[in-house]
Amino acid sequence: MESFHTQYSEKVMEHFKNPRNVGEIPDANGIGNVGNPICGDIMRLYIKVEDDIIKDAKFKTFGCLPPQEDVVLNYTGWEKVNRIQKGVKVLNSNGESTHVLETYVRKYNGRILNIVPFVSPFNSFSVTTEHPVLCVKRQWIKGNRISSSKCNWLHVDRRALLSTRPDYVKAINLEIGDYLIFVVNKTIKDDKFFTNQLMRLLGYYLSEGYIAANKSVVAFAFNKNEKEAISEVGALIYKLIGKQAKERIRGNVSEVYVCSRKLAKLLSELCGCGARNKTISEKILLLPFDKQWEMIETYHIGDGDKYGRRPKDTETYRIITTSRNLAIQVQEILARGGIFASIRKIFKTNCKIDGRILKDSKQYLISYKLEKYHNFVKNGKGYFLVPIKSIRNKKYIGKVYNFQVAFEPNSYLIKGFAVHNCGAAIATSSMITELVKGKTIEEALKVSNSAVAEALDGLPKIKMHCSVLAEEALKSAIDDYLKKKKK
Repeated sequence: MESFHTQYSEKVMEHFKNPRNVGEIPDANGIGNVGNPICGDIMRLYIKVEDDIIKDAKFKTFGCLPPQEDVVLNYTGWEKVNRIQKGVKVLNSNGESTHVLETYVRKYNGRILNIVPFVSPFNSFSVTTEHPVLCVKRQWIKGNRISSSKCNWLHVDRRALLSTRPDYVKAINLEIGDYLIFVVNKTIKDDKFFTNQLMRLLGYYLSEGYIAANKSVVAFAFNKNEKEAISEVGALIYKLIGKQAKERIRGNVSEVYVCSRKLAKLLSELCGCGARNKTISEKILLLPFDKQWEMIETYHIGDGDKYGRRPKDTETYRIITTSRNLAIQVQEILARGGIFASIRKIFKTNCKIDGRILKDSKQYLISYKLEKYHNFVKNGKGYFLVPIKSIRNKKYIGKVYNFQVAFEPNSYLIKGFAVHNCGAAIATSSMITELVKGKTIEEALKVSNSAVAEALDGLPKIKMHCSVLAEEALKSAIDDYLKKKKK
């Protein structure tokens, strides 16, 4: 795919950072609403007309993210939006890698919405009210109906839901029960180096392994009754490096260890060191799912369990970790295999081992089912549809951030969910309101998208559609005015 350079002019940046005429006119004579469902740009323009002259014009377009919101990087986890820099690789709404061309920050005084999914509240995210979010609204789905007196959600047929095309909706127009789009990373790169034996050992290392003795020893700590796991780890070590692992028992703990700087270096490079800092390398995250599953399976043996709430329920698999990034990466891996996993942050206090009081800690509980998907989450083609549980609205004063990516669609993921953003839409909306104030209706109708782009000292080719939308928003507002006047 061709790489497009999107360098904005100083005027574009000035109108983005300090947009003119933002807001709405309560007694507007004309209101224009336009949107581009392909790229996600949404604009609303208000005009106040007196004696056929536009006395005032204001606009509303989409917004940005608060500084601590998490953006999904292409292969390595999440990063705070205020740390995103030019050139950083992120995932778009197609589950494909793209890179950041420009980053923006501006002051904001308004409302922030926190969108909470029904499954995995850990993936809740926050945006300004005008930010477009990719979703399927329940009211779009054919054949929807009231579920029951106990639930105000519209009941939908699974096939009808999956056949409904997702579209961008401003965050302020989202409702409880609408479906968010959780995107799956589609890139797959196999590597023969990662055999099934290595992947299974990596899973045990993630759960029970550690590096000791000045990075010369690899050890695994099990309960002494976990005979099968202890035996398999020893066998895997022998197959991979040709050395016989040793075992020593301390109380209820069986420690399997081997002296090998080479293995210690490999495991630490691929999965990190220390329980809180363990993380999966990019090479592993891009492997085919059948290989990744070998690692997940042994990771679950070490740090997981299974349970069923009711006798007829299918089993729920659970894994617990103290590494936030590892929990996020496991969720992403399972999604590649068609499994939507929930993450829940829990706090451990007053814990003891052998009479010793441990420090309070944050842990992350990953849970998922294998035999059927969660009733609330549906598996689409390359994405999951996750219903909204709640939407929290709060006042916010401070900096907000967004950025421009290299390719269409101009989208990215926050906490796994697809959103859209583009600085040019704000700048073009701001400029066109400046251009039309004081003009007659006839004169305003002659303001073209090229005039808007010229006034901003030019727009990149792939951003010209924003100036077209600004022109369409103006003409839509004028059309609304003329209809009300019956002209």
